[in-house]
Amino acid sequence: MLLLIVLVAGVSAAATSAVSTATSSSLVASGLRQVTGGQVAPARLARPRRGPRYAVRGVYDRDLSPTGFDHEAALGFNFIDSDPYRDQMSRLARRRLKGFVWLGGYSNDSCTFRRTDGWVRSHVAAVARSPAVGAYFIDDEPDATRCPTAPAQMRARSRLVKSVDRRRPTFLVQHRIEQLKLFARTVDIIGLDRYPCKVKLNGCDYSVIRRQAAEADRLRIRYWGVIQAHGDGYYKVPTPEELHLQFVGWRATKMEGYLVFAWRWPEDEPENWLANRPELRAQLARENAR
Repeated sequence: MLLLIVLVAGVSAAATSAVSTATSSSLVASGLRQVTGGQVAPARLARPRRGPRYAVRGVYDRDLSPTGFDHEAALGFNFIDSDPYRDQMSRLARRRLKGFVWLGGYSNDSCTFRRTDGWVRSHVAAVARSPAVGAYFIDDEPDATRCPTAPAQMRARSRLVKSVDRRRPTFLVQHRIEQLKLFARTVDIIGLDRYPCKVKLNGCDYSVIRRQAAEADRLRIRYWGVIQAHGDGYYKVPTPEELHLQFVGWRATKMEGYLVFAWRWPEDEPENWLANRPELRAQLARENAR
């Protein structure tokens, strides 16, 4: 009798675990919005992607190890936030890692790039032969409403970079879904960073992943998902399960890789840094291993 009870309890626990896992997957696969007090169902997503690991598994910011990426690489990240300097590329190359190279960005206040064409040309030329260059980061969230010339400027800056190094892609990041049509084909790839987890929701609206990916698909844009692993006064720090559900949602899209935001953000809130959240780092190690 005792043996029978133990066997029944084991089967029950396994069934409960399976249902919990299935519920998490089906929540995002069906496009549900998870918030405190209930769920709201929009349209369905495609089945999650299965296959080899993504070639681009990136993270914003560098860690505080001697190389600036030891801790990140230990979690399975292979695309490291970098500047256009030979010493950084050399350290990455020795570890067979890649860098996404920040070229100074664009100001939505002055509607100009922060670095001159000459600076970009010389710094791209300095690192272009390194096998560690993975991509060139043109700008983070240019705003075509405030700066109507921004799309043309992004295209011109991308062409300048490609005139020096034609082999590597250029990319920018954009969270304004309505502006994707303006920035389509100004660069090779667009990072989509409309974050789902917000303080006001006390949870996450995963349907934003579907919406931005659907618009990018409609416009035939190549894209990377930008995954939220931070919080501040507006965005909620995700739990490990919420972080996982973001990955489930993104894997159901046509993304070609992903960047995680961010290792040390906000700068003045170290208690919210991914660097200081072991439970989120452990979850990212699991996601990067998939």
